[in-house]
Amino acid sequence: MEQPATGGAAVQPGVSPAHIHDTDQLLDPVLFSNDNGSYKLNTVPAFSLHVVISTAISIVGIVLAASFPTDRRCDAYFIMLYLRATFWVITYLFDHFVKKQHDNLRMQGYHDFHRETNMQKGIPLQLVSLWNSMLLAVQALIHHYYAENFWEHCAAGWLSPVSYVTAFTVAENLVLAVSHSLYIDKVRKFNSAKLAPDVLRGADRAGGSLGLMQPGGDTEELLEKQADLIAYLRDHTHKLNQKLHQMQTNVRPVRAPQIP
Repeated sequence: MEQPATGGAAVQPGVSPAHIHDTDQLLDPVLFSNDNGSYKLNTVPAFSLHVVISTAISIVGIVLAASFPTDRRCDAYFIMLYLRATFWVITYLFDHFVKKQHDNLRMQGYHDFHRETNMQKGIPLQLVSLWNSMLLAVQALIHHYYAENFWEHCAAGWLSPVSYVTAFTVAENLVLAVSHSLYIDKVRKFNSAKLAPDVLRGADRAGGSLGLMQPGGDTEELLEKQADLIAYLRDHTHKLNQKLHQMQTNVRPVRAPQIP
């Protein structure tokens, strides 16, 4: 005898309610996704750590410039250059991690926030690279101007090269602190809001349809939104195919009873 299922459908003999539940999830994978409305961007710890490292390097530079004896100020100068090079490598790895997190955010359907923070997430690597390039130019001028007398001017008090490097590092740290604070505040608000993906809220539809554009609209923005939606749907289609393959593998053939 058939028994009523939870959703009002009949359960066929030999088919478990769990199998029907899996089928429902398969037919509507977006609505049954556990990630919808609860996705969090896990970049706040990375940004916090990055600004802490920048602050630590600035403090080290100030200590070296203020307290190192005159005969060791050249050593302090090279220590700061090594720290600058190391910080760039750290920033490069940090940028790779942040981009990966934002790509995952975009694939989850949060295209508006991805575009809103697209420029901010790239500021750290761009700023550190620019600062290092400027420092390289300044150091080239110093070596060219001082020539063989560089080791004498290297210990020239507050006008020594280590003071220049420290000044650049402190200025960079201030800019990073402001930029990181604004980014962290945006991410925390986004995580607290627990919004559903844009494609489910209709936020990516211009004029009521993603294929239509209001007069005077931005064609480039519309094309970007269409590309984001296509990528989102393609990703969900891939996940749907994987789930379908898994269900086909797990389903056992049911033999109908023989009628004598």
